[in-house]
Amino acid sequence: MARGKLPPYCLSDKYGYRYKPYLGRVLGKIKWGPTVFLAPPDATMSEVWKAYEELTSGPKDTVGWLLNLYRDSERFKELSPKSQKDYSKAIEKLIGAPVGNIKFGDAKLTQVKKQTVRSYLDAYPSPVAANRQIAVLKSAWNWTLERFEVPDNPCIGVKLNREQPRTRLISQDEYNWVQRNAPAPISQMCELAFLLRARLSEVLSLKVSDVSDTHVRLVRLKGSEGERTIMSDRLRAAVSDVRGGEYICYQYSESGFRSAWRRLQGKMKAEGMEPFPFHDLKSLGVSLHPQLHSGHRSPSMRKTYVRQDPEIPATR
Repeated sequence: MARGKLPPYCLSDKYGYRYKPYLGRVLGKIKWGPTVFLAPPDATMSEVWKAYEELTSGPKDTVGWLLNLYRDSERFKELSPKSQKDYSKAIEKLIGAPVGNIKFGDAKLTQVKKQTVRSYLDAYPSPVAANRQIAVLKSAWNWTLERFEVPDNPCIGVKLNREQPRTRLISQDEYNWVQRNAPAPISQMCELAFLLRARLSEVLSLKVSDVSDTHVRLVRLKGSEGERTIMSDRLRAAVSDVRGGEYICYQYSESGFRSAWRRLQGKMKAEGMEPFPFHDLKSLGVSLHPQLHSGHRSPSMRKTYVRQDPEIPATR
């Protein structure tokens, strides 16, 4: 076929080149597969053909095919940038993981049974990482099952590895140490995480427009419910000290912050302290004020963050 023309079932627009596979007829009606991105709008026709051939020449019945198809989908692109990054990392681990004498990505979909998934969970070195990877596989398989003729999802009905929740509650002395020793932007981010009971990604997403004279509006991520927190003198100091540009916490990207936090953890260890993750600051805020909103949709989810036994009066 002439390379000056688009490949079969491909289209182009200002966003780039896409492929929409023809799946045949079902009950007399044409059935199309999901649209897959091929190349950016400035790609040459040779580059478009190369992407098309790489996509269509490989097997269409393997775990790798299923995962890559999901990664190219619009559903995947609707995820937050951090989720896309985490999912992509999990997909690469799944594709490259050894299963028997082959890589998991090369396994036929018909070969993957519930026992295969269970064995993957049991054999993977990190039980928690294995849980995350199988969760991605489950989502990808469900998405594909709605669009292609593939076997039933083998992940359904398989229990994930048991995860032990963190129980450590950082002390006021430890929090004060961070406030004294951390760079000013990190110190203020700690304040925001504690006062708003927020994740790192939520703190970094706070915008100047989210702050008014009376409230701070927090858009929570990962399906949690957002809220408006009533302004206090301490919260007002936290949002005013780091304000600049569009975002309140503009000094660090997420990766830059994590590098700075690791350096701070090194200082903790050098001074005989037990380093703790930034996420423990949300747990501190929830534990000290369990009655306040923290975005959780159920009491059971909130309970995982409460690391302090309740105070109750003695029997009279």
